[in-house]
Order: sequence, then structure tokens, then C-alpha cells
Amino acid sequence: MKKILSVLLALAMLLMPVLSLAEAAAMLAADYTTYTHTDDQYSFMYPNSWTLLNAENVEAVLGAISETEDEQLAQMIATYGPQLQQSGMIMLLNETGNTNVNVVAQYVGMRATDDMLLSLAPTVVSQLSAAMPGVEFVNEGVIINLGDKNGLIVEYSYTLAGTEMQGAQVYVSGETDMYIFTYTCAAADEVAATSREFGFMLGTFTGK
Repeated sequence: MKKILSVLLALAMLLMPVLSLAEAAAMLAADYTTYTHTDDQYSFMYPNSWTLLNAENVEAVLGAISETEDEQLAQMIATYGPQLQQSGMIMLLNETGNTNVNVVAQYVGMRATDDMLLSLAPTVVSQLSAAMPGVEFVNEGVIINLGDKNGLIVEYSYTLAGTEMQGAQVYVSGETDMYIFTYTCAAADEVAATSREFGFMLGTFTGK
């Protein structure tokens, strides 16, 4: 599984320069939607088949999903609802609800260099270790190239209620904000496809 998850890193390094081309974006536009933050703080593309949740639409989406009687998905959305409304975080869920990507922007007052990003890695590893007992790291922080910007990626796996979870956090610095992407997948057969979509999100990301 660790080898499968490492596709995140491979895609971030190899696929992103291709996806940054205008021609590629045009070809894929029919299958992807561009999300732009309410204050134009950042934007990126994501699959049309995924559900985007934010403070503005979480209650409406929860109501619609409740009508489908998908209790597991409804419970997940209800759990994250307060965080979405309070922190400005957005969440994307794939069709099955087994994979999600969270994005949050944090003001840091400056653009972080690669060395600064790498200096964050021990803290990120420590926080993840505290939050996820028994977590195993695929890597504990490496710099990846995302076209016109760099990011720090930490990849890991852990077990939650008997289910093996695969995850990654990516830190991308803007002029004054740090953008944090968190990928989580609870289904082994979805990792290859959904990590590819995660790589696409990163490659199309633009921030202030």
C-alpha cells in the first residue's frame, strides 16, 4: 500500500508540469470544475463528480444527502459542518465518500522558502503522530515542484476503526498565506485514481 500511495509524490513531480499547460486544461475542462474562494484568495480545479462542501452550502448538501438515506456520508458531513463554518475550510468528497480532500488557508504574513517549508516537517509529523496513534510515514516531508510554485508533502498511513487509511498533507506557500491540502482515502482500490485527482487539484492550484 505504501508503494501505491507514493503515486501522490510521483504525480506531483511528473504530472503537474503537463497539467499546467493551457491545452491540457482546455481538454479536461469538460470533466472538471474550477473552484474559486469567495474572496478570490485561491482557486483550483476538481472533478465534476466530486461534491464540494463549504460554509455556504454545507447545510443544503447535508439535507440533500439525508434524503438519499446515505447515513454514513450524512454523518461525515454533519461532523465536519461546524469546522467548515468556523475555519473557512472546504472539503471535497468523491462519489463513494471514501476519499476526501480538505483545503484551508492560514495567514502567516510572508512567503515561505523551501527551507522554511522543510522546517515545518517535524512539527507536521509530530502533530499527525499525536492525532493518529500508530501512524506510519511513507515520507516525513519532501519538497515537490508544482509548476510555478513548490510545496511540502508528508505521506502516511494509519488504521481507524479497523480500516487502513492512506493520507497526505501538502503545504503550499502564497505571498502571505499558507495553503494546506489534506488527502484521506479509506478504500485501497480508490487510492490510485483519487490520488491522481488530488495531484490534478494541486497542479491547477493558484493562490495569492
